[in-house]
Amino acid sequence: MGMIRAVLANLFDTGRTRAPDARLPAPPRLRGLLVHDAGLCTGCGTCAHVCAPKAITVGPDGERAMVWEWFSGSCSYCGLCAIWCPSRAIALEAAAPETADRGHEVRIVDETPLVPCSRCGRHHVPMPVSMQAEMLSGALEGIAAEERDYCEDCRRRMSGTRIRDGFLGPAAPRGEEGRKEP
Repeated sequence: MGMIRAVLANLFDTGRTRAPDARLPAPPRLRGLLVHDAGLCTGCGTCAHVCAPKAITVGPDGERAMVWEWFSGSCSYCGLCAIWCPSRAIALEAAAPETADRGHEVRIVDETPLVPCSRCGRHHVPMPVSMQAEMLSGALEGIAAEERDYCEDCRRRMSGTRIRDGFLGPAAPRGEEGRKEP
């Protein structure tokens, strides 16, 4: 008899489940919805490296683009990707992800176009102008403006060359190093 009473009580009781449009507001410090700014992303892969559940993947799509992908079903919302992103391309908003209501918000896929290095021709993601200006404390001028489209390896080589030349003086042109003066 107790089971019939429980079924009848639940049958005529008001619903306890909220409708999708009647959500409670998110708490102010909620690490919720992930936002990715493809314009700031350098495709370094740091976010994918620190993501323990592997919710983020970063990789090239041939020589066309760098693809950044996030899947909310795997994400633990720890915030490490936003903390460690060197270009601050990732942020966690104080909004609950609506993955149960809308399937298109379950996955974020951004493509950053690759450009050829102006020195060696290797395809890479150039460092965003805003990031370079912040690192140099001002607008890009001179050598920094020339090297904006260099790949990471060419930038490192040119920087090492400038440091070496600053200490030892300009290097002799190739081919003249082994010659002795008579």
